[in-house]
Amino acid sequence: MSTTFTGPVRIGSRQTTSNDGTISTSNYGAVVCSRQVAVTGGSAATVVIPSGSIIHSIEAYLNVVGAASRAVSITVNGVTTALGTVTTTALGIIPATLTASAAVTNLMANVGAYDATITLASEAASAGTLSVVYTDRNADGTITPTGEGYTNN
Repeated sequence: MSTTFTGPVRIGSRQTTSNDGTISTSNYGAVVCSRQVAVTGGSAATVVIPSGSIIHSIEAYLNVVGAASRAVSITVNGVTTALGTVTTTALGIIPATLTASAAVTNLMANVGAYDATITLASEAASAGTLSVVYTDRNADGTITPTGEGYTNN
């Protein structure tokens, strides 16, 4: 059984810590999510994540080795950017080796105003599971809920 929410989902408590009726500063944080997809030899694997998300990690859980590596890329609003590679010559949990650049860092920090597709390129033999861990946020990268701060006055 599963439950579906529209994001961002926030967790925290906003209470009065001073016991004088004053509402304390918000300590809400956004929920970390993950998406997984099967990786099969000879095929690319793709995961779609929501706009505004921050990507924490991209990992391949490999149970069949390959010959070399698979490229990892992100496509946002029709524009594809290379993020790095996943080495496929060993079994285990293999993190993506990301390219050290401002463009990659900026996309990992906020995929932007459109949903993003993470692609693990095709490679002849390696297989397992692709996992992308991210925090779902608003399209502008914030976690502020719609209508927060409004009153009925």
